[in-house]
Amino acid sequence: MRNKAARLWRRILTADPDAIFGAEASRLMNRNWADRLPQPGYMGARYRPGGLVFVSMNPGAGPQDGLSPDDQRQYGALQRLRDADDDAARAGFDELTQVLADIMPGWKIHQNFVAPVLQGAALDFSEVAYVNLLKWRTTASSGLARLYALSWDHHTREQLELLAPSRVIAVGSDAGRAFQRHSTAPVDFDFIPRAIGNNVGPAGRAALARIAGARP
Repeated sequence: MRNKAARLWRRILTADPDAIFGAEASRLMNRNWADRLPQPGYMGARYRPGGLVFVSMNPGAGPQDGLSPDDQRQYGALQRLRDADDDAARAGFDELTQVLADIMPGWKIHQNFVAPVLQGAALDFSEVAYVNLLKWRTTASSGLARLYALSWDHHTREQLELLAPSRVIAVGSDAGRAFQRHSTAPVDFDFIPRAIGNNVGPAGRAALARIAGARP
């Protein structure tokens, strides 16, 4: 499975967003070279089909114009996987997995939405996956339906089919609606509303409590 994931992640990294999105590509952020680098997502080293997958909208803008030390570490791993040949793709994928396992717990979205679910389910981050429905940063966070659809057809559907989760939790209402529009897989689905700034409001707290209560 991880060999297939390595090849798929590498294919996403080598994709031309202008070819995927056409005129819609103008909605992608383009502050610097890093904004043109897609972020295919995270599949924990111990993830297995039938596991839990988090889905979210798309990568955030990030501090320091997306060029913080943690961002730069991720970009290096992404570039090495992108440029790897067939023999080296798996090693590049495993490196990216380790980098994301190191840095993602420091992200606010992880601390506020992912970590509480993991704690309630007695799961380790290495046992789950986290995939953005759109792999590129955007200039705005609304009106992304067409970008979601084009991403789904180009690679996101294939990612979810490979991961074959039994449970999907969307981080954010928009991501939840987009996932439900496109996915026909028989999964146990829930979503956590997200407030501005990746904060948890009353609706988000209620969703987290509901999800915790649904666990055996």
